[in-house]
Amino acid sequence: MLEPLPQLFDVERLAESVITIVLADDHKIVRQGVRALLEGESDLKVIGEAANGKQALEMVESLHPDVLVTDLLMDGTNGIRATRQVKKRFPETTVIVLSMYANVAYVAEAVRAGANGYVLKGSDLTDLTRAIREARGGSLFLSTPLSKEAVNDYIQKTKGSSAANPANGERS
Repeated sequence: MLEPLPQLFDVERLAESVITIVLADDHKIVRQGVRALLEGESDLKVIGEAANGKQALEMVESLHPDVLVTDLLMDGTNGIRATRQVKKRFPETTVIVLSMYANVAYVAEAVRAGANGYVLKGSDLTDLTRAIREARGGSLFLSTPLSKEAVNDYIQKTKGSSAANPANGERS
């Protein structure tokens, strides 16, 4: 009788080590480009794309990704509101904001809403993949030109103030 071959690796553990991602950006070419870049990473898998925050929330609800990578300003429900709703309803989902805006007010508002990372669109792929992995591991990730101290100072100075909430409005 033949004996079973020894298991060389834990298939279930490998499957769990893949980080699933939903992308949300109102520009299709940006979503396609980010997807193409992330597909080159063996531990990252894009499982859905959304054109706005409302669609992103629906995808998070139906697909249960590990990570939502969202634009900040989109038509309809913006990235700040989407982040707030995702973190309220699905706190286990990591949210990374991918934005062209380096303004500390935007960064602070994203962090206040529950974002686990903020990556500038001018960054390279390494920043985005580091943000996904580090934020998934429990760290707050900010792109290099952004300062955690400046963001924390801004949050303290504007605590309770809705006037200093530039990303709170919707884009038309």
